[in-house]
Amino acid sequence: MWWPSRGGAGLWAPILILILTAGCGYRLENRAHPLPAWISSIYVEPFTNRSNELDLGAMITRELRDEFLKGNALSLAPRGGADVILRGQVVEVDTSGLSYRRYDQAVERRIAVRCHVSIDDARSGEEIWSTSDIVREEGFYVGRTLSETEAHKREALKKIASDIAEMVYHRITGVF
Repeated sequence: MWWPSRGGAGLWAPILILILTAGCGYRLENRAHPLPAWISSIYVEPFTNRSNELDLGAMITRELRDEFLKGNALSLAPRGGADVILRGQVVEVDTSGLSYRRYDQAVERRIAVRCHVSIDDARSGEEIWSTSDIVREEGFYVGRTLSETEAHKREALKKIASDIAEMVYHRITGVF
């Protein structure tokens, strides 16, 4: 057995504890710094949408408000009663082929969404935090009809909206 006799345990125990408690050096990138103590409420402004996906901004706004209602880091407040205002914009939506039956017939497509999000002090209007690297993508199947394909695409957009809301919430609150 490799473990030393009773007399040597005093030497090995601290080394073993050090090894077990030492981290592997992994860090979470893009993690928000703790919010200042004066921030306790947030208003989520409707997302603006620069894409052709008509309801996408509204979907993301709804999902974000739900995230703040479910979480306990910040309370959701009306615009006049909030400490900070969250603003967001759908900057880009890109759809591309993912898999093909033939070189010109897609079986599955991918839709990618990029957003810009910022938080402003409700009193001064000064920007406190912002990011433009909120990007999510999802695959969806091409249906036999256009309406079937659009239904699959809509489900993919709902999933993306939910993922973006969760990502933004966690980046803002630092809750993981």
